[in-house]
Amino acid sequence: MSTRLELHGDKPKIDWRLARVFLPVIFGTVVEYYDYALCGLFAGILAEKFFPLADPNIGLLKTFGIFLTGSLAKPVGALIFGHIGDRFGRKITLKIGMIGIIFPTLLMGSLPTYAQIGWSAPLLLLICRVFQGIFTAGESDGVRIFIYESMGQHRPCLANSLSGIACMLGIYLASFAFSKTLYFEAYEHAWRFPFFIGGLLGLVVFWSRYYITETPAFRQHMLSTKKPLTADFLSVIARNKRAIFSTILLCGSVGGLYHFYMVFFSIYLSRVLAISSPHTMSFYTAEALLMYTLCGPIAGILADRFGPKQILKISLSGLFIASIFNGIMISQGILNLSIFLSTTVLISFFSTPGFIILFQQFKVGERYRCFSIGHALGSMIFSGSAPMISLWFWHATKKATAPLFYFAFLILMGFIAIALLKKHPM
Repeated sequence: MSTRLELHGDKPKIDWRLARVFLPVIFGTVVEYYDYALCGLFAGILAEKFFPLADPNIGLLKTFGIFLTGSLAKPVGALIFGHIGDRFGRKITLKIGMIGIIFPTLLMGSLPTYAQIGWSAPLLLLICRVFQGIFTAGESDGVRIFIYESMGQHRPCLANSLSGIACMLGIYLASFAFSKTLYFEAYEHAWRFPFFIGGLLGLVVFWSRYYITETPAFRQHMLSTKKPLTADFLSVIARNKRAIFSTILLCGSVGGLYHFYMVFFSIYLSRVLAISSPHTMSFYTAEALLMYTLCGPIAGILADRFGPKQILKISLSGLFIASIFNGIMISQGILNLSIFLSTTVLISFFSTPGFIILFQQFKVGERYRCFSIGHALGSMIFSGSAPMISLWFWHATKKATAPLFYFAFLILMGFIAIALLKKHPM
């Protein structure tokens, strides 16, 4: 059984009867992002369990540091999975990647706390996060490339929004699990159960991915190329250096804006500025994540209609204006739901078209390596670091609006990335 594209006129048409092979891919993305988001959402609780210091903000800062290590490990995963993906195909990376996501998540839920084994506890948490980052790098990129190459030629942005929906559904479920866990704070081990659930669901996904088949684009590449890898990695990097640099900036901007607003900002407003209670912010964050998810397909349709670059520019301009309104909201010491949700919608519109325009910059036989290393470096430098850097801005200045300067910097970086993209992609 294979998934194929049939040509009717000048537009490829998807054989939807065979689209069921994508269900394990999409469901795996849901589980992957559920698992990966737990560490950030549970940062406040993990700080109490693994860094019992007198100043809770310092413990929170160290927990964000462990969150960052997941991004620091991503270039290693990009190198490994990029090579495997371009050498042996896309489907095998999706099978291997799921293994490395399952076990760190199960271990995180099983770890003894600082009160039980001392400083060995945060060290073990750090190791789990590193391995999670390595395998997530290969898994997430592989899913997007798999979908783009298999069923994304007719409406590429809309098709790729499927993976975006899966990502956000996983994060939404993690946020929902977090909000429910808060009601059981009196139970010492309540925080462990969301991690156990994520690991067990991963086992189901690993079994289901036995049935996925290779993408048509990569099969065609294998037939037309004598050797799957036609050049060494350094030669590939040199030939695609501008496109890779654009990938670093654009992925860093996309990921950084998301992590700032969905991971850092709610914790900052509730636990640092005390503008709102943790319960209220967890509810608002869950609603914002749902809004983010629903807007993905809309952004995809508009990007396919008017061009991905146009949607990127419009959404970034809107985000710059939104940063000003967020600053006013913080200065007044209030939580405005309209501003919070509007900013979330703009981030969603910015995130959806970006991956497609980057995939188009690379040839099939070099796409996995080039995109994955650029995505990983952007995530390492700008994305996973966003919560820690933003909190550092507040510690250094003691000004409530200081973290928004990093938010504005990420917006500017997105504009630079768009300007560097090739006008006529491959």
